[in-house]
Amino acid sequence: MKRVLFILSLIMLATSCGPSRHSIPVEMRHPSVSGLELSGKTVSVIYSNIGNPELDGINANMSSAFAKALEKEYATGEGSVRVYEVDGRAGVYTEKDSLFNLLMRTGADMVFLFDAPDMGKDAVASGPLVMKLYCYDGMDQNEKVHAFSGSTVITSADKLGMALEASETGKTVAESFFPQWKLEQYSIAYYDSSRWYDALMKAEQYDWKGAMDIWIALLDTNDMMKRASAEYNIAVACYMLGDVDLAGQWLDKSVRDNEMPTLTDALRKRIMLSLQGRR
Repeated sequence: MKRVLFILSLIMLATSCGPSRHSIPVEMRHPSVSGLELSGKTVSVIYSNIGNPELDGINANMSSAFAKALEKEYATGEGSVRVYEVDGRAGVYTEKDSLFNLLMRTGADMVFLFDAPDMGKDAVASGPLVMKLYCYDGMDQNEKVHAFSGSTVITSADKLGMALEASETGKTVAESFFPQWKLEQYSIAYYDSSRWYDALMKAEQYDWKGAMDIWIALLDTNDMMKRASAEYNIAVACYMLGDVDLAGQWLDKSVRDNEMPTLTDALRKRIMLSLQGRR
């Protein structure tokens, strides 16, 4: 019954000249607010020990909570993000060569370094705390050291309270490296026929492979507008399936067969942004 009502509503919107459009809301994954991509990479976390029991304890708990939060978000398994300690009095670890050496020592693709936190010249156990975090991605061709800083306030004076507050800070910092999810609208072209409706139904159910199979079959036509519409839809399906390069190729075919800028321009911008994000 739901399918019948869905098709009837589409027929009411369909027009005789050119394709009609149906908008599908899709929750899309975007890079974290930090701009770094962690998916598919092995990660290690290192914290600097400066010989101050309170500050070193804060840094250790913050780093451990940070690592566990990354494991949970990226579903890499408990213990997959290893935590290491370095003697902050033995050298500077925030430069590219030093971070690269740490990366090699841990065998990870990406390394995060929590430098010794700053609580002022008195270095007391509680009060305002400034944290400094550095990241080096061995898979980034730019070989850039990413530096982040932030501040919080440690209110507890006892060891357990400081540990809990440091852990919460570590979790909060980790959220800056979680992917963002945003609801976006994607247009699908369709015509008043059962095959186009069947493909649209599959797209509505996020069965992009099934919808694409139908659109590929619909390419067998002498109607260049319909062919271009099917090619555009295939480009959308490829984009949803994560093959951005192939999506761009199908979009190029669609434009060559029949230009439909009101449909293709938005997808073109999304493809270009995705390609830029990989560089």
